[in-house]
Amino acid sequence: MNHAFIDRYSRLDSPLHKRSPATKILGVSVCLIALLFVIPLLNPPQIWAGLLIYSAIMVLITLSSSVPFSFLLSRSALVLPFSVLIVFVNYVSGNFSFAQMIETTVKSLLSIFTLLLLTSTTPFHEILKQLSRWGTPRLFIIILSFMYRYFFLLMGEIEALERAVHMRHSSVSGWKRIRVYTNMIGMLLVRSYERAEHVYQAMQMRGFTGDFP
Repeated sequence: MNHAFIDRYSRLDSPLHKRSPATKILGVSVCLIALLFVIPLLNPPQIWAGLLIYSAIMVLITLSSSVPFSFLLSRSALVLPFSVLIVFVNYVSGNFSFAQMIETTVKSLLSIFTLLLLTSTTPFHEILKQLSRWGTPRLFIIILSFMYRYFFLLMGEIEALERAVHMRHSSVSGWKRIRVYTNMIGMLLVRSYERAEHVYQAMQMRGFTGDFP
């Protein structure tokens, strides 16, 4: 079982890696505010120019960080099915035009790319420590910490379900295959909930109070 953790390149030696976590978190926050709130206020032609400039900046930063561009792009693409589904529903319901649908999809891809660039240049525990110093609610820190610690278990469940689908339904295609994957997603949600219950019970039995050593 080969898992690629989100911060697998966070300990490389580059100018961006040497920056303090506070500087990088603030920089990412400014970038996301510009992407999600400032650029949409521009006129339609200027919006696409803004997205192009933002993309170019992200490419330049990635090149200076020594993090493989293919890694960031492939991980960012994982969010595409979810974002495309959301914007397509809005498009069908009449809330989005075709241009808005494309624009929202591009912004979601760039947002995930930016966050991945942060986690790929900063160890995740350092991000959590910095957020804690800034007074972030402890519950939020705990949730993020557990998501990171047990992410590999979720990936293991996904791999097991994918193998089962491939072995039992390799010849299925069309709508039947979509139904199979829909059932797989439902099973993944059930297993994730059961895993969360087991983890919660285990931490209670060990006297966990919300503070990590």
